[in-house]
Amino acid sequence: MVNSPTHYTHNGPNECIDIMRWLFGDAAVKAFCRCNIFKYRFRAALKNGKEDIEKAVWYENYLHNMLTEEKRNGTQMPQKP
Repeated sequence: MVNSPTHYTHNGPNECIDIMRWLFGDAAVKAFCRCNIFKYRFRAALKNGKEDIEKAVWYENYLHNMLTEEKRNGTQMPQKP
């Protein structure tokens, strides 16, 4: 199961990645998501195939939701020219 496995919640309401946002900030978590997307897609053909693709998609969706939330709240980072 890729979505919300129990070992990422420690029987609480928050997942590890949500606590990471609180501790390290959104910019760090966005970079973390991008790195995990790359990692899981890079190794998918050689390791866990479908499961790695599902993990990459999970991080893509999480990142997409973060970016959508920023845009909605008007808190997005300025883009480089």
